[in-house]
Amino acid sequence: MTILEKFQGRNESVTASLLVIFWAASLPFIMDPSNNIAITSNNFAIVNANLYFFSWAAFGYSLLIFTQVALEIAAKPNGKIAKWFGLLVSSIIVVASSSQYGNVSCPSEVDGLSTCGRNSYAISVGALGLVIPAIVLVLTMVKKMAAKLEFAISFLMFLLYIFAVGLVTFGDGPAIKSVSNLYFSTWVGFALSLMLTFDCFKGLMEPETEKVVEEDNEDFEVASTPVIEDFNEVETRIEEDRKFVPSQEQARTGKDWQDQSDDEDKSVDPDTIGDDYEETEV
Repeated sequence: MTILEKFQGRNESVTASLLVIFWAASLPFIMDPSNNIAITSNNFAIVNANLYFFSWAAFGYSLLIFTQVALEIAAKPNGKIAKWFGLLVSSIIVVASSSQYGNVSCPSEVDGLSTCGRNSYAISVGALGLVIPAIVLVLTMVKKMAAKLEFAISFLMFLLYIFAVGLVTFGDGPAIKSVSNLYFSTWVGFALSLMLTFDCFKGLMEPETEKVVEEDNEDFEVASTPVIEDFNEVETRIEEDRKFVPSQEQARTGKDWQDQSDDEDKSVDPDTIGDDYEETEV
């Protein structure tokens, strides 16, 4: 057994879990504007881009590794589970970032009622994105998720995030003044909900495609049946033709009769041939 085989299984799952726990505990401290580590408290602007982006990248990859290991252990290869899990995480970031923005800016009404109203919508979308994907993941794990229901839920999340992108990242949105967690998490949620909608729609169309293929196969079998019947008819005709073929004894009798006729022809007297010719000439 190689080192890689020894590492796979429980050891790999434990390592992936520790990575997720470590980055999940570190990110709130790194991304807290009051600490001024990656984000400043002044308009939630990024002050350390390398720390900001690579911290999120490390957290994202640790989640991806954890999801793949979990799917391998459960022997349930489903690419949509990772996307639902990513939508869940991005929604957590949306609701946390928008709540933080609302606590700092909205009570003093510095940014105006329009911005606070948009921020309230972001909190609502983040809360729904926290609950709905969690329910989908549980139903998927216990194999109780219907394809049509999953498509309807993914399409609903897609619609919610369409308006979230428009209200949060455009105009007087709370994420337009500084590119930070709320901005990126809203766009990530929109992208994941869009991909999930396409995946679920494709899953609905695959059974229809299989049904059409089965109908075509049935039509082919029905169309090929007369050909088999014609082949049987040909065999029947061959058997009937064989009945009319003379047997070996009949063939010998016919041959003897033909030999006898030839002997009779040979028994003609050659001297009379000239007389017959002369009589015929006269």
